[in-house]
Amino acid sequence: MIREIFQDITDTFDMNQWNVLWVDDKGKSHGKRFYYKHHARDFYKSLPYMNKRMERA
Repeated sequence: MIREIFQDITDTFDMNQWNVLWVDDKGKSHGKRFYYKHHARDFYKSLPYMNKRMERA
C-alpha cells in the first residue's frame, strides 16, 4: 500500500509517456502506450512473453 502511494506521487511528477513493446508467440510485434509508469510496469509484468521491453516514449 505504501509502495503504491509512493508510485502515484512520483508518477505525478514524471512527464514522460511509456511504451511497452512485446513479440507474441507467432512473431508479431505489439505495443501499448501508457501515461503513468506504474501502469506500464504492471502491464509489463503481466505479459507472459519473453521478448518484451518497457521504454520512455
